[in-house]
Amino acid sequence: MIARIRLVPFVVWRVLIHSMLVGLGMSFFDVLFNFFLVSQGYATDTIGVLSTVARIAGLIVGIPVGRFIDRVGARRALMTAVVLYVVALIVVIFAPNRLVLMAGQFLVGCAFAMLFSAMFPLLSLVTPHAQQPTVFGFNEAALNMTGLVGSIIAGWLPSVLAPWLQVGDQSTMAYRAALLIGIMVLFCAALPLLGDMPYAVDTHDANNVPLVAAPERKTSRIVLYGLAGFLIGMGSGTFFPFQSLFLRTQFALSDAQVGTFLSFGGVALGIGAIMAGHFMGQRDLRIWSSVFRILAAPALLCLLAPVIWVAMLGFILRAMLIGASIALNDVLTMRLVNPQQRGFASSIWNMTWAAGWAITSTLSGYMQPYYGFTLLIILGAVAYVLSGVSIWLFQREEA
Repeated sequence: MIARIRLVPFVVWRVLIHSMLVGLGMSFFDVLFNFFLVSQGYATDTIGVLSTVARIAGLIVGIPVGRFIDRVGARRALMTAVVLYVVALIVVIFAPNRLVLMAGQFLVGCAFAMLFSAMFPLLSLVTPHAQQPTVFGFNEAALNMTGLVGSIIAGWLPSVLAPWLQVGDQSTMAYRAALLIGIMVLFCAALPLLGDMPYAVDTHDANNVPLVAAPERKTSRIVLYGLAGFLIGMGSGTFFPFQSLFLRTQFALSDAQVGTFLSFGGVALGIGAIMAGHFMGQRDLRIWSSVFRILAAPALLCLLAPVIWVAMLGFILRAMLIGASIALNDVLTMRLVNPQQRGFASSIWNMTWAAGWAITSTLSGYMQPYYGFTLLIILGAVAYVLSGVSIWLFQREEA
């Protein structure tokens, strides 16, 4: 692995540093945003609706975003997305009422869609073919393992800032101050993208086989490739918009303990992505991406255990398996389409994922007060299995 790391060009490290800063800034919101909303008097139905608004925004702007990326280039689109993200988050945390909050969340969804639609086409362009599985694993790790630092810091920040602000550690002001620090970190993610970024030029793969660009795909075929993303979005949307609230209510954890718990998930996801990229990257990407996703289903079901160590074990194992599956599937899907379609294709796949997330996060927000999380987590596990099956059936090389 060390030998492969040394071969990674400096331009690729710039993208990876960008991803680290994005993951670090977003981890503040993963831990604290729901608590921030609760401190303002909002209930779980509002939290679910806000998550849905962001995903619907991704659906609405998905195709224009894809065309924009292919037109102006992935690097410029990525920098635009970071700036828009920062502006949108500022609107969200200073929103005076629910209407402005939803409008800000809509902008967050637009920025999120552009950021993650542009990231993988850029990585594909700057990374040599033989190193792509390893680098995509590193990128997934960079996005999530920085959560180890970010989640722990975010969990402790309100209690650290509260005395300085002369407020309670679960007050709106304390949460807002902590989230502002996360926004500043996110803004810094644009800095590594400044300047030219030379593209990798490959003629042969790692086995010295001549590389041939994938043919241009029909839109219907690209959408079919994205079915796996729709299903994994459904699986994750049942639980993960509410994971901090789940941990607080199910196991009576403090904010700091919640942050620590979530940080283990980010580290595990990153480890899974790195290990898969290194050991499975030159094997059948479709097989392993499918298998890992199916195995994540029983791990998710461990969250239903009343014993915290069993829930934590399942939480960590699920993250490792999903991280491994995503890292391999990102490489696979970028190779299935023509380079001139990657921005459009990536946005379509983000749209399908957002649609799945929007459906189940809304359902989850309304069902929790009446049924709790049990039925929803079971639904999520079923969706994970179907997502793995979808990869196996549809993400083939045929035209």
